[in-house]
Amino acid sequence: GGLRTLGQSPSPPTFVHSAKNVTIVEGNEVTLVCSVSNLGDYELAWIHEDSQSILSIGKAMYANTPRVSLNSNSHSAAVTISPVLAEDRGWYMCQLNTDPMTISRSYLQVIVPPTLEEWTGSYVEVREGAAVKLTCRARAYPPAKTKWRRIDSEPIFTLPLQVFEVEGVDLVFPSVGREQSAAYTCNVNNGETSPVVRTTHLKVTYAPILWLERDLIGTKAGLDVTLNCSSEGNPPPKHYWAVNTTINITNNYKYQMDEIPGDSRTEFILTVRNAGPGDFTYYTCHAVNPTGHAEGIIRLYEIRDHIVSVPTRSPFRTTSRAPLPEPREIPKSSDPPFGEAVPPGTSNSSHKTKVDPHRKINVVTNRIPSSSTSLGDRKNNEYYSPPIGHSNSSFIGLLDIIQLGGGGSSQTTYHPKLWRLTGPCLCIYLARTYALAGFG
Repeated sequence: GGLRTLGQSPSPPTFVHSAKNVTIVEGNEVTLVCSVSNLGDYELAWIHEDSQSILSIGKAMYANTPRVSLNSNSHSAAVTISPVLAEDRGWYMCQLNTDPMTISRSYLQVIVPPTLEEWTGSYVEVREGAAVKLTCRARAYPPAKTKWRRIDSEPIFTLPLQVFEVEGVDLVFPSVGREQSAAYTCNVNNGETSPVVRTTHLKVTYAPILWLERDLIGTKAGLDVTLNCSSEGNPPPKHYWAVNTTINITNNYKYQMDEIPGDSRTEFILTVRNAGPGDFTYYTCHAVNPTGHAEGIIRLYEIRDHIVSVPTRSPFRTTSRAPLPEPREIPKSSDPPFGEAVPPGTSNSSHKTKVDPHRKINVVTNRIPSSSTSLGDRKNNEYYSPPIGHSNSSFIGLLDIIQLGGGGSSQTTYHPKLWRLTGPCLCIYLARTYALAGFG
C-alpha cells in the first residue's frame, strides 16, 4: 500500500520536478534528487525497484551498503551512490506518503567499460603444428564486440581464403604454422566508452632449415675460398662449421667464420685461407636451436691447370727394319698420273715424281671438273673450289693417304684445304695420321 502517514499538512505536497533518467559510467558518482513543495509532515522515501530494497525513509537510511548516502531537508531527499556499480542499474522510485501514494521514477543506466576478465597474456610460445587458442574476454555494458587483427596488417589465415579480421572472444589456430608467428591485437568495444586493446605476441618455434649456396666448390691451390650457407629457424639457430664432418672449426690463421643476420635468414660464411692439399675435402655447416638441428655438406676440390706434353723425338720412326728401298721413277705420260704434281711453267714430259713405296702420297691438282662430269664421279672427291678472289691455277688440293708399309690396313685422311702458289715456291701442307703412321 505505501508508507505510513506520519502527519498532515494544510495542502498536499507535489513534486516540483519530474524525475530524470541518468546515465553514468561505472566507477563514478551519481546523485538522485527528489524535490517537492509543501512537504510539511510528509516524508520522502527512495526505493530500488529492481532489488525491491528500501534505501531511505525521511531522514533515516536503510541501505545496507556504505556506498549509498542520504541528504534530506524540508523539501527534498537526495540519494548519492559512490562509486556506482553495474548492480546499481535499474529503476529508482521516489515515494511520497500521501493517500493515495505519489511517486516519481528515474532510471539509472550504468555503462560498464570493457574490462578484461580473461586474457591469454602478452606472450605465447608454441611448437609449429600445435593447436592454439588466444582469448580476450571482457565484461562490458552494453555488451562489447571483440575483434582480432595482426599488427603487421597481414592476413591471419590465407587458406582457403584470406582472412584479415576475426570476430569473437577466441582466436583459434587448429594447427599453427610458422607464417602465423606474429603480434595479434584484440579490440573490445561496446560503442559507449573507449575500447580496450590488448596485444598478444604469438611465437611459433620450429627446427632450423638450411640452404647451401653451392655444394661443390673448386679453387686453385694457394687461393682463399669462401663457403656459404644460410639458415632460418625460431628461435634463431646457432651455427658452426666442421671439416671432414667431425672436427669443429674455430677462427684461426687458416679459417675465418662470419655470421650476417638478415630479416628472416642468417648467412654463415667460412673462409679458408691459402687452400692447400689438406683443405680439399668436405665441410659441414650446422644450424642448431632448441627445436632441432640441420646440416649441409660442401665439397671443396682443387682446380689444376691442364698441361699438354709436346713430344720432342724425331718425326721419323727409328726401327730395326731393313733399309727402305730407293725411290723409283714413274713413267711419263700425257697427263699427270695419280700421285704426280706438275709445278707451274713445267710440262708433263719434263717432270718426274719420286714415290716412297712404303708411304703412298697422292697429290692432285685443284682442277675444276667440266660441266659434263659431276663431283660424285670423281675418284676420292678430289676436286675443290678455290677461295673467292683466287684463280684455279694458284691453288692445289691435297689428299694425303698414309699407309703402313707391309700392313694390310690403311687410314685415309681428307683435307679439303687450299694452298697458294707464288712463283716457283709451292707451299704444301701434308696432314698426317700420326697414330697409324707412327710418326712422333
